[in-house]
This record gives sequence, structure tokens and C-alpha cells, in this order.
Amino acid sequence: MKPQKHKCSSEYRDRLSEMPDEVIVHILSYLPIVDAVRTMLIRPFGTLWTWLPTLEFVLEEVLDELVPDDCYWTTDVARRFFIFVLNVLMLHKRASIDKFRLDLYYESDVIIRSKLGDLHYVSDLIKRSELGNDIRMCLKLALDKKPRAIYFGDGGNQELSSSSDYPNFISESLVTLELTSLIIYPKLQVNLGSLKELTLDYVTMSEEEFQKFISGCPSLQVLHIDSPSDIRNLSFSAPNIRKLFLRLEEEYSDDEEPWVLDFPNLKSLDLDLFYGIPDIIHMDVSCVRDVSVCFSQMADENQRRKFKLFLNKFSQSEVLRLSDYASETFLHLLDDWHLLQIRWKRIVLELKILCQDCLLGVYQLMTSSKDDLEELVIYTDTSLRGIAKLPPVELSYPCVMPKLKTVTLHGYAKPWEHQLQLVEFLLKSGIVLEKLVIVPNKCRRPNKSQLTAEEKLDFVMHVSSFQRSSPSARVLFL
Repeated sequence: MKPQKHKCSSEYRDRLSEMPDEVIVHILSYLPIVDAVRTMLIRPFGTLWTWLPTLEFVLEEVLDELVPDDCYWTTDVARRFFIFVLNVLMLHKRASIDKFRLDLYYESDVIIRSKLGDLHYVSDLIKRSELGNDIRMCLKLALDKKPRAIYFGDGGNQELSSSSDYPNFISESLVTLELTSLIIYPKLQVNLGSLKELTLDYVTMSEEEFQKFISGCPSLQVLHIDSPSDIRNLSFSAPNIRKLFLRLEEEYSDDEEPWVLDFPNLKSLDLDLFYGIPDIIHMDVSCVRDVSVCFSQMADENQRRKFKLFLNKFSQSEVLRLSDYASETFLHLLDDWHLLQIRWKRIVLELKILCQDCLLGVYQLMTSSKDDLEELVIYTDTSLRGIAKLPPVELSYPCVMPKLKTVTLHGYAKPWEHQLQLVEFLLKSGIVLEKLVIVPNKCRRPNKSQLTAEEKLDFVMHVSSFQRSSPSARVLFL
């Protein structure tokens, strides 16, 4: 970047002109791209915008600035967006950039805004098929800038898009790639030797193309897949992939093809299964050491049975994280579950409330995993309405836990009888316990379940009176 000479008047000191160009460029990087380009009309800035390290173009936001009084978002108006993007890319002087974003999302029923402010809707005013060449050129110029990260969302009509609209993804500089709402066809070539993190959200591709895409990223370490389409066989043995985020939001039916989940070298698996556990005919997660499971509902007994079989696959993992529905279902199933092979060293449970059944489930979990568990984290939300004061639960004492060193309990408020019971049980059972951290409930509703100073002191006094098996155990109230 060539330094620019800034004149300074003795009568009116221009502090902005005195700033180094690098500082001004850093300031411009926080502006929307249209506003950053407009600074060329201000003398002290000149062409400094052409050195921006990040270029982000969001269709709706840019069109709001380019054509604020236009009534129609037609194909011609959308093309103005691409003309702007192409001009920015061609005038940009920086040899390499940190991030490039191209977000083409727009409603299928395009909003028509009249000058009077009325809203109307007309379908398909923007013909997605007419913009393919513009999209391809924008992405090609962006790849020439040697970006470290690309975020591309093609939010138009997917049935009108094709891989011919996209250039081949070939880059030695790209470290992060996020693709949203694309259809990948066989002609697309992928060669991303430095790519470390890949996100595929609502991307339609065949299983063959999926394997081809993964094989084109030999250094890939983190893979995010959200709602894959036309893929049931998710398998790869890429040795560098260490973490997989998989989100499945479809509802499963008996006539659908079962899934194959085969990741023999994977170390960390994060699953967001909206409708519960799908049918799986093969699952190899033998190397997974860290597993997270989240789902929004557990429909019936068949789903619970699948959940038990599913979690048994991870009995040799070291870390288990469960969301609220998954945690509650898991704790309710412990009574008739043989957990003799549990090897979890760290367990994280997210519970809405610590009810009687959940408290008994936690006790059962402690006794089943006492020889390996080193850390326990429990989240509860006691600000929820309708929590009644419940009688205490009978817990058997003692339960010697020889390796438990750290416990963190998030969320306590009145009624807290079950929280106190759990704290007392842990303090008596943890013979090597070093730290028990208690975090008060973060109240999301003002004046709801908010503890007074007297109530907090009462809770602290109760906890302080409990016997501790570990002489080094510290109780911290945050």
C-alpha cells in the first residue's frame, strides 16, 4: 500500500488525515461495503477502500443502498448488484484478502416496495437462471484474491441453479469454506489443499459428489453438514478430519432408506437430530472421544429404544454432552439400562429443571460411572414458570467417586431443595473433589425467580454446612 500525503492546515487540524493509512483501512473494514466504497468521495480517504481485507456482499442489503426508491426487485435490478460486486473486485488492489462473502438470499416471492411504503409480492421477478454467468465471474475473481475464507450462499431457486453457475473450487490459500443452498453436479472440480473447515448447509449433492468433495480437501479438520439432501451414506475415512457437526431436521418414516454413519478416524461428533434418532444400518464411531447429542423431541418408545442403542455406541468415549430433551430422556432410561461399560470422563447435561426423576437419574449415573468420571457439568433453568416445591428424594449414601475432581452447577433459585440435595451428595461422594462451582440462574425474565440477597445468603449457608469428604474441596459461588 503506497502512503498518501495528507495536508494539515494550521488553523483547522484534520486529525483524520493524520492517521496512518493502515488505521483508516481498519476503520473502513467495519462499514458496510457500499458505505466503504462511498468514502472515495471524501478527499482524505481517496482509494483507501481498495485495500480492505474483507469484502462482504449481501444481496438485500446492497440493493437497499443502491436502489432505495426502486419499486421492483427484478432481474435487471439484481444485475446492478452484480455490476457493483464485479467493479469492486476489479478495482480492489489488495493481492490477498482475509474473507469474501457473497449472500444471494432473497424471498421466492420477491417483495415489491412502492414509494408509498406499501408491500406487495410477485413471484419469480428475479430469474435466477439469467444470473449464472454473473455469479460465476464474481466467485472466480474472489478466488483470484487468494482469500483465507469464503462464505457463499445461493438463496435463489435451487431448481434453476447448476454447477455451471459456479467456478471450480481450486485454491491453495483457502482455509474456511461455507456453502449454503447449492446444488452440486459432477462437473464441479474441487482442489482445496489448505482447507481446514468446510460447512455444507442445505447443499444438494449425490453421495458420489460428496466423496469427491471430501477427497478434494486433504487437510480438512472440521466438517459441518446441515440438512444434507440426497445423501444417506455419510462415510469417510479422511485421517485429518477430527470434528463433525451433523444436523438432521427431517422427519423420518419407515419407508425411508436407513443411514450409514461411518467415521473410523473421527475424534469429535456433534449431532443435532431434530426428530430424534434416525434408522441406522451401520455406524462406526469407534475412535470418537467427544460426543454431543441434541434433539427436540422423543416421539415414542421405539425412539427411546433407538436412543439407548445409539448411546451404547459411545460407551467408550471420554466426553458426553446432552441437550435438554436428550438429557431428560437419558436420565429417565437409566433405571433399566446396563451401564457397566461406561468410560465417560466428562459429562455435560442440560436440564430444564432438576426434578425428582432427573435427580434420581443423576444419582444412578454417578454410581454407574463412578470409577471414571472426572468432571460433571449440569445446566438447569429454574426461571421457568410452574416449578413447584417438591419433597426431597431419598438418596443412598455414600457413593465413593475416586476420580471426580470438578463439578459445575449452573442455575439455582427457589425452590432449590433438589439442588441442595445434589450438592450434598457430591460433596460427600467426591473423595478427591477439588472444585465445586455454583452459578446462579441467569434470569431471562425481569423480576422472575430473581434471588434476593437474603435468599442467596441462605443458600450459601446451607451449602457451607455440608460435610466434605475431600479436604481440598473448594465451593465457589459465582
